[in-house]
Amino acid sequence: MKKAITILCLSAAVLTGCQDTTNNGNGNNDATTAAVTTTAESTAANITTEAVTPTTEAVTATADTETASATTHEADVSAGGIQDMYPAIYQSFIKSEFERVAEENNGLVSICYGFLDLDANGIPELIFKRGTCEADFAINVFTLDSEGEIKDLGLIGGGHTSFAYEKDTGDLVMAWGHMGAGSFEYMKMEDGVLKKSKEPYSFNFDNIDSYEDLFNEKGIEYIEFVDVYQSDFEGGATSWFYHTDGTDEKIKGAYFDYCI
Repeated sequence: MKKAITILCLSAAVLTGCQDTTNNGNGNNDATTAAVTTTAESTAANITTEAVTPTTEAVTATADTETASATTHEADVSAGGIQDMYPAIYQSFIKSEFERVAEENNGLVSICYGFLDLDANGIPELIFKRGTCEADFAINVFTLDSEGEIKDLGLIGGGHTSFAYEKDTGDLVMAWGHMGAGSFEYMKMEDGVLKKSKEPYSFNFDNIDSYEDLFNEKGIEYIEFVDVYQSDFEGGATSWFYHTDGTDEKIKGAYFDYCI
């Protein structure tokens, strides 16, 4: 276990663009100070609408293992066992998405995932970033319905965006940055829909004492998350588990076991 890498790593990401993104999620990494893509900018603009547009159907994983997993869970979920089964359901989905992106990109894949119980029902939502680099990252929020099916609540971010929450409200906060400018996008879940909970807060890094001080001032804290990166099939994956106390663990292989 070591101290989480700070703002310097984010500055490096600004200069390199597409590269190993395993040091981009934590607030102590300050991934939000790095360059962000046009995709992320347009996504941030879309978040300011009243509600994030969800998909109309449950997400269907492409891997055969996901289909088998859903069948296995069916009896338990129908019997009211979703409270016990949700970690395995999320784990299977995360793994299948990791494999899908890798297959589409000759083994190259980078994901970041964390959890936050946005509707306070005891079953957390999955905040999930996946792609190959900062230029093509997409962040979506996923939830489980009463049958244990995974549903996409919408696209909420892209590159150089970190996962956080507002301590007073429990609302999700997407902490984003681009070449010295930054913003916090606030979201909440109501009646199964992800909505903007308040106006975004925009700032310039030149006008603040420190990113940590700004987080403290706004009552924002990072959530725990896991980064998994793989450059090719031959080399295999490496994972990093970032904790809210500023420490992290490096884990050999793809780590999908974390859940809250």
